[in-house]
Amino acid sequence: MSEKLKTVAIIGAGIMGHALAIVFSRGGLEVFLTDIDRGKLNQARNLIKSYLEFSFSQGLVEESPETILGRIKTEITWESFARKTDFIIEAIIEDVKAKRELFYRLARDIGPETIVASNTSYLNVFPLAPDSLQDRLLITHFFSPPYLIPLVEIIGGPRTKPAVVDKVVGLMKDLGMTPVTMKKFLPGFIVNRIQRAIGREALYMIDEGFAEPAEIDRAIKASVAIRLPVLGIFGRYDFAGLDMAVRALKAPSLGLASEDRLSPRLLKLVTDGHLGVKSGKGFYSYENRPPAEVFKERDTKLIKIIKILRELEEI
Repeated sequence: MSEKLKTVAIIGAGIMGHALAIVFSRGGLEVFLTDIDRGKLNQARNLIKSYLEFSFSQGLVEESPETILGRIKTEITWESFARKTDFIIEAIIEDVKAKRELFYRLARDIGPETIVASNTSYLNVFPLAPDSLQDRLLITHFFSPPYLIPLVEIIGGPRTKPAVVDKVVGLMKDLGMTPVTMKKFLPGFIVNRIQRAIGREALYMIDEGFAEPAEIDRAIKASVAIRLPVLGIFGRYDFAGLDMAVRALKAPSLGLASEDRLSPRLLKLVTDGHLGVKSGKGFYSYENRPPAEVFKERDTKLIKIIKILRELEEI
């Protein structure tokens, strides 16, 4: 476990899979990107090329797009590289049966030292894998788009070797990512649990007619979004005063939405085919604009914020 990881295989070339290929190839690793759908692989390669050209134009990478893309090989199956890969990340569908089958196939095909990670956003994958993978299996939960959002939540299983976790943490730091480790598995990990609570309350407010989505977003962007990058959650408590926090928590309940329920407003949008950027309309309208243009606008804004936060040494 002393040598650095040099090759990575990513199983699943969807939204996260192709984006992870960018992260690792940009960091100098040889990448094998695999998917059972050749069409999806071709689409992934086009998306990777498009982003690399954009990031090069923005001065985010020094190497040419062709050089970085040249480190990515796309394959329908992993047999050709299974035993020469140091690190494998599965980014397939969030389905227990599919992940179990994949882990058992990997256990048969990969080398005895290959580290296996899951990009699951909430599943407990450890009971799904055979004994032979348990000491080198962990969760590496990236956030979309991972080539811009640096956080990686890393969770080892009950039998994962500490050296394996340390090695992956080291790799993420080398890649310029921000790894955060959890002591043990918890569904949703850190960020998705907090995002679920925020989303639950925001959906409750629009469903009950208290405010519209645009007003809620404007309120958050003009307050919480400014403080969080600098203070975080517990830093805000410190600056407000912990005695004030105790006093607030002792005050009468706000009656927050405490149950997960399917939002009628959200369900109607989906039923009507309004799925967000990819369909041209969601809570907001993106009509008459291709998704690539909308994503590029988002990425340009994210890049500006990321640069500021790095200058402030907050990420």
